[in-house]
Amino acid sequence: MLFLAVTLGFLVENQREHYVEHLRARQYAQSLADDLKADTLTFNNTIENYHKYILKIDSFRNLLKGKPISAIPGGSLYYYCRTAHDILMITFHDATLEQLKHSGNLRYFPLALQNKISEYDSQTRILSGRQETEIYYIRHIQEMMAEVFDAELIDSLRSVTDIENFKQRDMKLIKQDTLLLRKIVNEIIHWRILRQQRLKQTVEPTHAAAVGLLSGIKKEYHLK
Repeated sequence: MLFLAVTLGFLVENQREHYVEHLRARQYAQSLADDLKADTLTFNNTIENYHKYILKIDSFRNLLKGKPISAIPGGSLYYYCRTAHDILMITFHDATLEQLKHSGNLRYFPLALQNKISEYDSQTRILSGRQETEIYYIRHIQEMMAEVFDAELIDSLRSVTDIENFKQRDMKLIKQDTLLLRKIVNEIIHWRILRQQRLKQTVEPTHAAAVGLLSGIKKEYHLK
């Protein structure tokens, strides 16, 4: 009888621990799913902005074809060159992920989900590293632009509604330095290539990892 009582107690305790672990896993899953929903929304907006900037720079390149820079309206130069002032940063909602990593509670999840979490974590760290490089490069272009463009006029573009009219305006540059302006234009065109590479190599793969992980969590824990 004593043996049966001890065995039964062990089984009950084991079942209770299993239930508690499942409950914790579900709580972590819900929290992680909420973070991933926020991240995927950020990714969608960022990817959309990437495509807008790439198209804008392509339009700028077409405008420059067969024309000297001096023939381009100042409004167009301000409009297109302002692209270099926008840093497309992604701030991850990683509180749950970091807690799982440092608490050892990843073990609550099935191995397949652990692998997806590790993949997403790896992708976010790669992307974050690339973002630091992007900030450095953007600041380099901004320093060059500060010698030619009026910062107040660049900032005023945020409230412009009639873009086509703005692009035709005769807006003066601080310094009429054709060589420096050509260098800035070349940097912006080169920046278009770098942005497209970053989009394909890091942003979209990380987005795909987030979507895959979110889908796996929802399926495993029947979340909405």
